[in-house]
Amino acid sequence: MADMTTPVADLIEAHEAWLRGGGDTGKRGDMLRLNMRDLDLRGASLANANIRECDLTGSDLSGADLRGSSLVSSVMVGVNFTNALLDFTDMTDTDLRGANFTGASLNGVDMWRANLKGAIIDPIVLHTLLDCREPDETSAYFALTKY
Repeated sequence: MADMTTPVADLIEAHEAWLRGGGDTGKRGDMLRLNMRDLDLRGASLANANIRECDLTGSDLSGADLRGSSLVSSVMVGVNFTNALLDFTDMTDTDLRGANFTGASLNGVDMWRANLKGAIIDPIVLHTLLDCREPDETSAYFALTKY
């Protein structure tokens, strides 16, 4: 995490201490409206952090633990989430254009109104996240496409 500005690094360090100490030490990460562009956050422990309305454009969160975090309304264009733990994160209204989700764990993620244009994500995982289902023979879609 060498290229982080001191205030952000201090917040993350306090949050990691909070996680290690079960809430008895450190402080839960409250990173509201911060500029966190182009940061190296590989492997960071940010579970249950509040990272709302932040700009993380171009940051590397590969292998990071963000389980249960709130990323609502953040800008995360081109973020690398390779092998990140994102289970049960809230990404409502998040700009995820061009983000890389290769190998990321995305169970229970809320991506309501998220912009995923150009994102790298397994189609089956995306299908599950969006709670889609394939049309069956009784659907209007099937009836219209059947010759």
